[in-house]
Amino acid sequence: MLFSHCIIKMNSVSEKILKRRAAVERWKANNRDYYLQQKRELSARPAYRARMRAKYAEQQQELKDAGILPRKMGRPRLYEGQEAIDMRRQRSREATARCVLKKKSQMQEKDESTTNSSSSEKSD
Repeated sequence: MLFSHCIIKMNSVSEKILKRRAAVERWKANNRDYYLQQKRELSARPAYRARMRAKYAEQQQELKDAGILPRKMGRPRLYEGQEAIDMRRQRSREATARCVLKKKSQMQEKDESTTNSSSSEKSD
């Protein structure tokens, strides 16, 4: 009997939490500009930033202590060391070749258009 009373109480608490959450979301929707400004200002405070950095470092350390190597932040690297340098050089060569080819084709089009216009002037 006592157990059923706890379930009823838990359900009423969860409803209360849901109602509160809905009210918060309504307030945020109605006061969106103020809410965003407040959020930006609060998150930019040095004390907050320091606390978040410390919290993140602590989480990373916990993962390392547990034997899990956390992923590095940022864009993942496809190549490392000399392989990365070689791939960058290869992409640069290809880009240069495309650029040179584009310039040559533009020069040919320019030459063709000038020869066509000059030949049409001569025939007149």
